[in-house]
This record gives sequence, structure tokens and C-alpha cells, in this order.
Amino acid sequence: MKKLIIIAIISILWNQNIVAQKNENSVQDSREIDIIMKADEVKIGGTLIIPANLKTSSLVILSSGSGDQDRDETLEGFKIFKVLAEHLATTGIASFRYDDRGVGTSTGNFVNSTIDDHAKDLESIMDYFKTNKKHPFNNFILFGHSQGGILAGKVAVGNKSVKKVILMGAPSVPLIEVVTYQVRQDYEHTDLPKNLIEADVSAHNKLMKAIEDNKNIDEAYQLFRQTTETILCKMSSSHDVDSLKIKQQAIAKADEFKITYGLPSLTSFLYHDPSKDLEQLEVPVLGLFGGLDFQVPIFQNKDRMENALLKSGTDYHFITFDKANHFFQKATTRSRDEYTTLEKKFVDGFLDEISSWILDI
Repeated sequence: MKKLIIIAIISILWNQNIVAQKNENSVQDSREIDIIMKADEVKIGGTLIIPANLKTSSLVILSSGSGDQDRDETLEGFKIFKVLAEHLATTGIASFRYDDRGVGTSTGNFVNSTIDDHAKDLESIMDYFKTNKKHPFNNFILFGHSQGGILAGKVAVGNKSVKKVILMGAPSVPLIEVVTYQVRQDYEHTDLPKNLIEADVSAHNKLMKAIEDNKNIDEAYQLFRQTTETILCKMSSSHDVDSLKIKQQAIAKADEFKITYGLPSLTSFLYHDPSKDLEQLEVPVLGLFGGLDFQVPIFQNKDRMENALLKSGTDYHFITFDKANHFFQKATTRSRDEYTTLEKKFVDGFLDEISSWILDI
């Protein structure tokens, strides 16, 4: 009896080792090719991974979130897209991840680029592979993380080459709503009165709109500064408030947000409504949500996304990972301060759900 048990254990370990070797070999056998391609007035650099044994003719193109990101979407030391691309390779799925404008081997100016510029870059990547003789692809799956999901939905509309869309922690409301939500959340653990919190939200709203319309900017700026000064005074723990210091802090914050809200890389996204794009999709959509996602909270975005896809009539599948943050790491709180302490890996089942959905397993 003991002999049979030992044999069974050896057999299990042997099979597990074979599986591990197969997965490892799948990555090693894949071709990893660095590419620089022309996209209108800029060049886009990225990495193509082609598995030795392709199981789908579609190429997954990975678009990163807000800010100027490298092709691996390295955030807090976690190479999100690199890990994802390598997993896809082990399951027979080709992928391409790329540097944003002005990052790595990509040229151009990210700060002054707009949502339309980013859309052109993504379309140019597809055009490149459609005409490339060495690595030809005619079918694509657009994968967008966070703000990259807005881009994926926009580019997929009416594009016959796009066969599926994957939205990872992607907003389905205009970014203006995400920004104002985050302003409120910044006061979640304070004793600041609600009327002052809402005054701050309004100050942010008015400054963004003034910059968008290029009207009454000085008036909106002064309101923002005064509101900030009032809040800083209220939150000061000192009985002897240093009025000059607080005034300087308020001016510095107002100046910072005036610049931030004036950046084309942000403002062009602020009032774009992603749900309007989703309403027009005719391809299957996979929506991935983190239960502990602070940046793109599930309650603000899931219903809007679902209603848009119901209106479109397309097939969709939603998966919620209860303990996942915005990077889909296993988290314990919704705090942004926690990211640096977390293991640089995805929550259990995350990668398998994506590859299985792509392959319809």
C-alpha cells in the first residue's frame, strides 16, 4: 500500500514538473522581437512576442493607463504588461506592447499628445502588422488598462480588424467624474465638513471647465486658491495658524492644478464619454474589475459599462476579483499607499481568465 502511495506521489510530481517545463519552454521558444515603426510624424517602439505554437490568429495589442508609460507598464516596480505578455505566450497567444510617445524608443511629446493622437498611434500599429511581411496579422484584440481602456473602446468602434476588446480596470464614465470622485476620496479619513469638501469638488470642476473652454480661467483659479486656503486653515492642527505659510501652500497647489488640468494628455480625455463608444461596439468584450480598485471604482463604472454594452447588443463577460486593486494585485485595503508593499504579481486566476476567454476555452 505504501509503495502504491509513493508511486502515486512520484507520478503527480513528475506530471507537475512536465507541466512546469512545458510552460517554461513555451516562453523560451517564443520569438521576442523589438520593433520600431513609423506612425505619422512619430515612431512607436514596442515588443512583439510570437509563441512557437500559435493558437489564435489574433494579435493582442496592449495599451497602458494614464501617464507616460513604458511598454511593460512598469508601475511601482510591477511590470504589468510584461508579465501579462509572457503568460499569453505560454498559452499560444501573440502580443504587442509599446512605449508611449516620448518614452523608451518611441518619439514624440507625450504631454502635448491628445486622445486622438493616441488613437492614431494604435491604428498605425494595426496598419503596420497588416502590411508587414515578416510578422503579418490581420485580426486584433485590443487590451486596455485603465485609461488605455478608453482608447481601446474608441479605436474598436467600426474597425473590422478588431475581433475582441478587453477592458482592465477601465473607466466607463468621463474622466471628469473619476477626478471629482478621487477629490472626495482624499478627504475620506478626515473630519473636514461636507460643505467644504463639496466646495473643493466644485473648485476643481470649475477650474477644469474654464481651462477646457479657455474662459474665466483667472476667476476659476482664484476660487480654487481661496477654497484651498480655507480648507488648509480648517485642517491645520496648530492653534496658531501661520497664515502666510498656508497662503503660499494654497498658491502652490492652485498653480500645480492649473498646469495639470491644462495638459492636452489629460484634458482631451476629461470630457470624452467612453460609454458612448461602448454603445457602438459589435465585438465581444471582457470587463475586468477590482473589488479594491481605488482609481476606477467598480460602483462608479461597472453599471455604466454594462448598460452601454446592453445597448450595443454585443456579447460581454464581466469578472470581478474581490481583493484586487487597480493593478490587479492581491490587496487588503483601498489605499494607494499599499501598492509599494504588495507582491509584484496578479491575483490568483487573473491571467488564466484572460487567456481562456481569448481562446474561448
